[in-house]
This record gives sequence, structure tokens and C-alpha cells, in this order.
Amino acid sequence: MKKIFTFSLIIAAFITVWAFRIPVANLLGWFGNREAVVNSIERLGMWGPLVLILLLVLQVFLAFIPGQALMVACGYVYGFGPGFLISWFGLFAGGQAAFALARHYGRPFAERWIAPQVLSKWDKAANGQGVGFYALSLILPVFPNDAMCYVAGLGKIQFRRFTLANCFGRGLACLVTSAAGAFGGQLSVQSWGVIALVIVLVCLGWVVVRNVRPNLLIA
Repeated sequence: MKKIFTFSLIIAAFITVWAFRIPVANLLGWFGNREAVVNSIERLGMWGPLVLILLLVLQVFLAFIPGQALMVACGYVYGFGPGFLISWFGLFAGGQAAFALARHYGRPFAERWIAPQVLSKWDKAANGQGVGFYALSLILPVFPNDAMCYVAGLGKIQFRRFTLANCFGRGLACLVTSAAGAFGGQLSVQSWGVIALVIVLVCLGWVVVRNVRPNLLIA
């Protein structure tokens, strides 16, 4: 009976995906068109920020939702300050949810959303790391940013330490993307240079603190 039930679920899932293939394809196309996203958000009026926050939370779990594009759209539609707050709150909430659920339900839950090989690879890299490492992992593009929330939940870092890393890391990432959306080509080369310099200094600061006082960064 268990095998029959499982087989029935698979068939039902296949039929559902096939039946809704056109709306799903349209949805994926919508996410890939920044102008369409912006126009849709503007038509939502006061509900726009709530929808953006919900999408930013969901993109931590659903890889096909482009988080970077949504973050830039926040700055483009609502300006730098409000756009920053909207994107930061959505990403922070999504990261906290992923961490808490991975911590509570363990690896089987995390592997539903993140490829097992990705989790295994970054488990080793994150072993023994703390606030500084996870903060940078949520900023720098060399890391799978959303996946690191699951890695942290499966690791030994304390909840309050990850919360600090999530708050700071997501905040700095949203600072850059909100500026890109709000100012775009209007932002001078010097301004972008300052933003890049801040990120570099943060990275160097983490390296220095880790070498001088490693206990501060160990979970």
C-alpha cells in the first residue's frame, strides 16, 4: 500500500506539473523580465512592499526566484532607503527561517531545497567558523548565499550568532543592490568605488580579527 500511495503521488505531481506548464513557464519568464516585474509591483500599490518581502523570503527556498533581481527592483521602484529596508527585511526573515528549519528538521529538510553535494561541500568549509565567516558568505558572490543559511542551521553556530551574521551580511548586500536599483547609471564611479572599498575593508577586517582574536568568530 505504501508503494502504491507513493506511486500515485508521483503520477499526480506529474499530471499537475503538465497541466500548469504554461502558467509556470509564463511565471519564469516574468521573473526574467525586470520591466515586467517593476510594472507589476507598481500596479500593486500599497501591497507592493508586502509582495516583495514574501518573494524575497520564498527565494531562499525556491531557487527559480531571482533574489538579486528583486533586490535591485526594490531600489528601483521605492528608492534607496525604502528599497533597502524592504529587501533587507525579506532576506533577513528568509535566512532566519531557513536556519531555524534546518536546525530543527536536520539534513533531510535542507536537502529538499539545496543539492546534497552543495551542502556537503560548504559543510566542510564552514566547520568551526563563526559570525565573520557567515556574514561574508551572505555578501560575496563566491558563496551560495542562500544555501549558507541551511549550512549554518546544520552546523554548530549559535542562533544569536547567526542572527548577527545574517543581519550584517544581508544588510551590506542590500545596501549595494538597493543603490544599483535606485541610482543605476546615475551613481558616479567614485561612489561605486567607495562601496567596493567598504566591502574590501570588511573582508580585510574579518581576516585581521580572525588571525588576532579567532575566538570572537568561532561558534
